[in-house]
This record gives sequence, C-alpha cells and structure tokens, in this order.
Amino acid sequence: MNQKILFHVMGISQKQYIIRFVIPIMSMGILFPVVMVLVAPNLIQGNLRIIIYLIPVMLFFLVMFYPSTVYQNKKLQIDENMHYYITHLGVLSTSQLSRKELLKRVASNEAYEYLAEETDKIYMLMNDWGLSLAQACRFIARRTPSELYADFLDRFAHALDAGENLETFLKTEQKVVMNDFDTMYKAALHSIDLVKETFVSMVMALVFLASFAIIMPILTGMDATLLMIGTIFIFVGTETLLVYFAKMKVPKDKIWHTLPIETHADRAIKISFPISLLVCMIVSIPVIFILDFPVTISLSIILTPLILTGQIASRAENRIKRKDSNFASFIRSLGSSAGARGGLINESLRQLTYHDFGPLTKDVTELYTRISTRIDKMKSWNYFAAGTGSNLIERFGNIFAEGTHIGGKPEVIGEIIADNFMHIVSLRKLRYNSSSSLVGILYGLTAGIAFTLFIALSVVGLMNSIFTTADIPENMDVGLYLGGSGMDVALISSLLMVLLVFHSLISALLIRIVDGGHFFNIYTHFVGLLWTSSICGEMALRSTASLLGFA
Repeated sequence: MNQKILFHVMGISQKQYIIRFVIPIMSMGILFPVVMVLVAPNLIQGNLRIIIYLIPVMLFFLVMFYPSTVYQNKKLQIDENMHYYITHLGVLSTSQLSRKELLKRVASNEAYEYLAEETDKIYMLMNDWGLSLAQACRFIARRTPSELYADFLDRFAHALDAGENLETFLKTEQKVVMNDFDTMYKAALHSIDLVKETFVSMVMALVFLASFAIIMPILTGMDATLLMIGTIFIFVGTETLLVYFAKMKVPKDKIWHTLPIETHADRAIKISFPISLLVCMIVSIPVIFILDFPVTISLSIILTPLILTGQIASRAENRIKRKDSNFASFIRSLGSSAGARGGLINESLRQLTYHDFGPLTKDVTELYTRISTRIDKMKSWNYFAAGTGSNLIERFGNIFAEGTHIGGKPEVIGEIIADNFMHIVSLRKLRYNSSSSLVGILYGLTAGIAFTLFIALSVVGLMNSIFTTADIPENMDVGLYLGGSGMDVALISSLLMVLLVFHSLISALLIRIVDGGHFFNIYTHFVGLLWTSSICGEMALRSTASLLGFA
C-alpha cells in the first residue's frame, strides 16, 4: 500500500500524523500502566495486571492500522458510487456545460461521498492552480485509493490529450465502467457463498458445543445453568461476528430510498411496529398465566405478532422491486418522447400517463401532476422517487431531471440511464437468488439445531430420571458421577429456547444483510425461523420420549 496515497486520503502528512497522533497516544499508553502501578499497586493484581500492560500494545496496533482502515473505507465509498458517477458525467456531457462547470456540479453531490471530494480536488486544481483537466486527472489518479477511479482518470486524461470529444468519450466509458462494476459486484456476490459456508460450519461447531454443555453436567456434576448461559453468550457472540463479517463483504446496494420524505409505506411500517409489540404483550398474558403450553410453543406464540411489521415491510419491498423493473422502460420512453418534442418533458409526461407501466403507472401520473404545476421540478422528482420507495429510482431519477433541466439531450440521457439501470437491476436479481438459497439453508440449519439440542436434552432428562431413582449402595464405586438430580431440565429447556430465539433473530438479520432489504423485514423470517425451532424442538422431545419409553 502506497504511503503517499494512504496519508493523502487522510488529508495529513506522515510526519504530522506521527506528531499529532502517534506520539501523544503512545505516550499516554505507556504512562498509564506506570501511573497505575505507582498509584494503586494493590489493585493491579492477576488478570487485571495483564490487561493494563496490554494497553500500550493495543494502542500501538490502533495507530498503526487506523490509516489503513480509513484508506479502505474511502476506497469503498468510491467503488460503490462509480456506476452512478459515470452515469451522471455521461448525462451532463450531453448539455452545453463547460468542463469546469460539469465537474463542479458532480462534486456538489454529497451522495457520492469521498468520490465527490476527489472530483472537487480536480476542480480546484483547474480553477485555483491553473492546471488543465488532463493534468488534474493524472494528479488525482496517482493519489486516489481506488484503482477503478484511477484507471478511469488515466483514460480520461489520455482522451483529452488526444482531442477526443467529451460526450463521445463519456458515452463510451459507460460500458467500460459498468463492466468493471459488474466484475466487482459479482466478486462481492461470490463472497456471499463464502459467508454461507462459513456460517454453516461455525454454527455446526457451536451445536456440538451446546450439546456438550447439555450432557456434561449429568456426567461431571458441573453447574448446568452456568454452562448453558456461557454457551448462549459464545453462540450469540460468534454468530454476531459472522454477521458483521457478512456485512463487510456484501455489496452496499440499498433498495429503499434515503430521502427525508415520509411515504405511506414508511408510515405503515412505523405504526405497525408498536402495534405488533402491544399485541405481543396482550398475547403473552393468557399464554403465561392461563394456557398450559410447552415453553417451546409459548415463546413462538408470544412473538408471532411481530410478523405483522415484517409482512408490511416485505410487501412494500416487493412493490419497490416491481417498480424498479418498470423504470427503465419508462425513462427510455420519456427520453425518446421528449427528444422528439424538442425537450418538452411536461408534454411527454402527459402522453406517458396514458401508458401502462405496471405498478409505476400511478407514480408517473403523480409526477406529471406535480411537474405541471411548475413550482419546483427537482422536488417533484424527489417526491416521485419517494413515492416509488426505490433508492435506484431516487439516484437515476435525479440525474435525469438535472440533465434535462440544464439542456441535455433527453433521448441520449434516457438511453444512458435505462441501459445502466437495467444492468444494475440484473445484478440485483443475482443477489436476490443468492439470498433465496441462503433462506433455505438457514431454515434447514435451524431445524437441525433445534432437533439436535432437544434430543440431547431428552436423553439427559432420561439419565437424570434414572440417576435420581437409582438405588446404589453407598460403598459401591461405579466410576460415574451420579448427581444428576441437581439438574433442572425445565430451566435448561427454557435456556435452549432463548438460544434459538437469538439464533433466529441473527439468522433473519443475515438474510436481510445479504438481500439488502429493509431492517423491519427481518421479522418475517424471524417468526418463521422461531416456529421452525419450536416445532422441531417439540417433535424431538415427544419422539425421543416415545422411543425411550418415558413421557
């Protein structure tokens, strides 16, 4: 990793970083253990002493790896926005904007995050330092953390030096950059397969750990409750780390819009969640105090109302996906129609309101109604995007509105946006397929976990019953601990259900991370996984009891 690029990204020189951060932090890290030993030597004993002595080591790794972390974060911000960025540049190039003004407009878009900062640096090098666009592009290409962006800038600089037309070059670059984005996206999807295999392998290992935690107390006399609580913490902690690992690997491609506009779907989800919680509390009263259900079934019944929120979010998300599938045809038709009418968007929209764009038809009609008022064109497109609920439509719709507003060629703009939009939608479908296969894996895995753990509990319950009633002479040594009577099987069963509740929640969260959906959509699969656990657990208890001849 190039040190010059590393500290350029942080906006600080290596020398300044050492003086401002490394020396003060390391000095405090070294002085802290010394001061603690001098001030409170009696407190610095055992494991606490090791922890305090490790503080300088941890701070050393912090100051060493922090620049690398910032570098990777900035690189991701660029790579994840390149497909929007190249579309935006291609659209603006169809207008009569100067090169400086074009870069200034793109740099002012905060949605591009660090990519906007890099573009602003190119603009400043041209405007303040008098460099040509080609020189500024090469300067930033040698310092940007993203290879994808550096390659684009090098090609851009070469095209400018060769005298190639800006619009022609950027139109050609659409395919080049989108192909690079395609490769990057598919590599991220391949990482999802790695996540699946890792998750399944680790959970299977944790199941063996939980099984030992159930069986060992009956054989060794260890505290069963303490062992199970420890197992729950290890199980949940490991699964949480795996979910975090998955979040780092999957593409950062949002489905839902990010506008500060509350839609009907947003309100429905927001209202449904407290209602679901209230129903959960109401249902819990008869389940706990009146009905006599096993703990496996009781927990599932109590938490089932959460599916209301999950279903509302799921249906809204499915509508967004259907609208995404129709947007490309709408924007291509709008661009072609506006181009034929000399750039008249209003008249073209009016004609398109008579066409059927599936679930997008109502939103198109509302867009025409807002634009025809001639109050605020850009805000009309924002409300259109919010109404669809789609992040893709939000980003590409705003690009179309801006491009046509400044006098770009509508037919070319519509073609560029439609092609790139469909490319991303096709990649998303691969992601949804990967998510669907993960759903099947997690449901099967959850059923296996519940069945295995409750079979182990049934066997332990039988052994506990035998050891409790066994009449063995006091002086007879059977070579086995017979203190099983101290084990509370009902409590262990409840703790197992707590473990499975956490597992179901984390598994549902993993599904949402992989498919990129709304957070509240987790409750659909959470309830489904929980019922899978409950039914399989209860079946394991009853079938084992029948086979072993007790119940």
